[in-house]
Amino acid sequence: MTTTPRSLKIATSAALVAVMMSIAPVTEAAVNLVSLQQEWQMREQLHSQVAAEHRVSEDRFLSALGQRIVSQTELGNMPWSFFVVHDSSANAFNLPGGLVYVNSGLIAEAESLDQLAGVLAHEIAHGTERHGTQLMTRSYGYGLLANLLLGKDPGQAKQLVAQLVGTGILTDYSRDAERTADRLGVAYMVRSGYNPQGMVDFFGKLLDMRQRRPSKVQQFFSSHPMTEERVRNIQGEIARQPSRRLTHDTRDYQLFRSRYR
Repeated sequence: MTTTPRSLKIATSAALVAVMMSIAPVTEAAVNLVSLQQEWQMREQLHSQVAAEHRVSEDRFLSALGQRIVSQTELGNMPWSFFVVHDSSANAFNLPGGLVYVNSGLIAEAESLDQLAGVLAHEIAHGTERHGTQLMTRSYGYGLLANLLLGKDPGQAKQLVAQLVGTGILTDYSRDAERTADRLGVAYMVRSGYNPQGMVDFFGKLLDMRQRRPSKVQQFFSSHPMTEERVRNIQGEIARQPSRRLTHDTRDYQLFRSRYR
């Protein structure tokens, strides 16, 4: 049988990964078996699964806000999409391939533009660091991912996507990943012209809501480890940013927010 360059490359990659996995377990930060191109090819499958489980829609204001922040990142040349999830709980999440989702309940709770910008910047930072595909690698390794990435066994690939989205594997970030997303999120906000204090204010509000209305933020805290120390660390990161005039709120934001209250 003649071996084509493509099949040889895939076989070689599979053999290399197998050796790596036999030496040490894959950790979130150690290995990412998914290329940037492959990650963005997953967009349609992943979004279709979310849309099958939730009522989602696009909003011009949210998309413009997200794109403004994305433009200040190293992956600003890739396509990104931002969606409202019509759910009263306060939650937001990122999926591989530049997909960011924000619950309508979170929009209603974000009292100012910089608060929502802080949430988006944090989720975008998870995307630019490619934390989701690192988690895929850690959870499944090369064998199962090959079915999804290389187009093998469409039935199993569909089942894998459903499991990835439905079980929350793609948002089960470590504390280190959350700290990285906080740090980068602050930098992205400043570059985009938004006051990063909004991130501190909103995360502080969520901590307060956990005491008063735990069911409202249960989803958020299940996938975003949050402590008062983490909020203080964000404040320290803000103090290291250059001083400049930054946007806190706008009338257009309040009009947008009113649609989800």
